Amino acid sequence: MVETFLDEVLSRSKRECAMHDFKESALLLIGLQNDYLSPRSPLMKDIEKPERVVLFTRRLLWLISQVSRSHMHMANIPIRFRPGHPEIAREVGFLGTIKNENLFQHGSTGTEIIPQVRPWLEHMTTLTGLTGFNAFVDTGLHEYLAARRLKTLVIGGCCTAGCIDSTARSAYELGYRVVILEDCTLSRTPDEQEMYCQTIFPIYSTVLNSNNLLASLLKRSQLNVEFQVMTRTTSPAAKAS
Repeated sequence: MVETFLDEVLSRSKRECAMHDFKESALLLIGLQNDYLSPRSPLMKDIEKPERVVLFTRRLLWLISQVSRSHMHMANIPIRFRPGHPEIAREVGFLGTIKNENLFQHGSTGTEIIPQVRPWLEHMTTLTGLTGFNAFVDTGLHEYLAARRLKTLVIGGCCTAGCIDSTARSAYELGYRVVILEDCTLSRTPDEQEMYCQTIFPIYSTVLNSNNLLASLLKRSQLNVEFQVMTRTTSPAAKAS
């Protein structure tokens, strides 16, 4: 079994991890935009159990807030199209919906990062140019990572079967160590999320829960208390009880 960078970090989970361990790592945040995550987005009709979006967003915000205190780099990668979506040649599938619904058009409010993430934008580098599934195409991402000698990529965002899968595969082929956050990526259905995280992603990446990642940045005992409180107070099950 090939050991990854984060496997070694997690082996020290009972004590605080030195922040310099993450200087060669980057958190990639893909598609955290209104046209993906707003309750009014036309894409919400394709999301099974849309309450999952709320929990996904809260977990991701907690992750961002904690990573911003570390030496780990963060890159915000939005998807944007020119008016009329000339970049989409074939109007099929997910990209077809985007074009037909006039989503992610440059200059529109739909392309803007969701309001909850804006306070942390100063801690991120925004890389534009994404007009498909692969965040390495036309964004300068590879050059950004190489210039900073970053070797491990932790990926979160939207959506699991599209941008996350395509970007992670490319990262692996380019020689990066890839980590995908199972609770900070969003799919159309719970079954789809489970299939990717349990069957597909492990072929070329390490799949982690954000709680495990943050345990490498903070003391596990402190993190678990805070994260469990956050989860209990924001999960749909907690609200229903």
